[in-house]
Amino acid sequence: MREGVMDEVAINANLVENSPDTTATAMRETALPFSIDPVLTRFQMPAWWRNAKGEIKRNYKRLGEQYVKGTTIQLPAGPLVETVPTDAEWCMLAQNVIQYQRSRLDTPTQLDLLAETQPRQLRPIRLNAPALVAFTSAEDRLNRLMAEASAAVAELPLAVPIIVPVERLADSRELEQLLASVPAAGVSSYSLWTPGLTEERMLSDRNLFGSVLRLVAGLAERNIPVGHLHATYVIAALHDVGIAAVTHTLGWVDRGEPAHETGGGPRSCNTYVPAVRQCLRFERAYELGRSLEATQYSQLYCACAFCSGAFEAGEHPLDLLLEEDTVSMGRGRERGTPTSRAAALNTWHYALSRRQEIEAFSGQPAMEVIERDLQRAAALAGIRGTDRLRRLADGLRTA
Repeated sequence: MREGVMDEVAINANLVENSPDTTATAMRETALPFSIDPVLTRFQMPAWWRNAKGEIKRNYKRLGEQYVKGTTIQLPAGPLVETVPTDAEWCMLAQNVIQYQRSRLDTPTQLDLLAETQPRQLRPIRLNAPALVAFTSAEDRLNRLMAEASAAVAELPLAVPIIVPVERLADSRELEQLLASVPAAGVSSYSLWTPGLTEERMLSDRNLFGSVLRLVAGLAERNIPVGHLHATYVIAALHDVGIAAVTHTLGWVDRGEPAHETGGGPRSCNTYVPAVRQCLRFERAYELGRSLEATQYSQLYCACAFCSGAFEAGEHPLDLLLEEDTVSMGRGRERGTPTSRAAALNTWHYALSRRQEIEAFSGQPAMEVIERDLQRAAALAGIRGTDRLRRLADGLRTA
């Protein structure tokens, strides 16, 4: 968490509940503004708040207790839509969520009490209205209800999440119905999330790509900034359509950020390759970039600060990024996984590379950025490396 890598920090509320003192201390050590994602969606389905043994995860149990103060709601219990009995309790739930974000981290820790100077006051830069994945019009109504209840007590800029599953995104009538349900009064920004929609799926389905454009443009025409909670290169490329801000995780493999957890297990041997703006297997990344010297590598493969610094330190960055161990998967099976050092360095490489992409789309027309990236991809990887970028350019031209 440092300036130059990011502009703000977005923290999931379940992480806050898992380690509140550590999170507060980490935030006091940086000047970066922050906000808290209330992750109310995790209470929609029992499978989304349970661990592999079927038990309620402790951090979600603690979080639920904070959200239901003063209500009869049991959280977590059954599916959330079936658990809250009245509109009044939905409104109380929303207001508890707002109060949680405003005050949860602003409690001095033991280390703060020993500090010689006054610790930083931890107030979020904005508040996030609680929201559900909008499977049907029933969730649309509840999301509007919670957004309006949040706006009534926010006292800070309020972001309203709009969480659209792929199945509903693909239905033009459903999408129009959803857009009509989204409030504008008291809203400082919108935050989109399309669970399960990977870049590959978006670029291979013109209907889905067009639906994303309609969703972004339909909100942007209200003159309220539109952000995306799980942005990728393709989402950043929609800056000219109306995307004004992007948030992304530090995971570089694009899984479409589903609403449910995807499970654990060893990391796959994939690395982000800025030359083609996607993740590739270690073997393919090695083929494309290992023979390049510093100047060529910077021009064709990656110009992030980590990669440049590796060359300055006398090492080829791919020797570090593609370092792997072999792990046993049982029954005589083995597979490769990045070493702990490679995982840490890939995180830096990805964060710095994505930062450069965001800055490019912020300062230049999207088509100019994509055309430049197309030329670089073709120079390094040939026609095989340009397919996704060409589909993106074609989709934007015909939008």
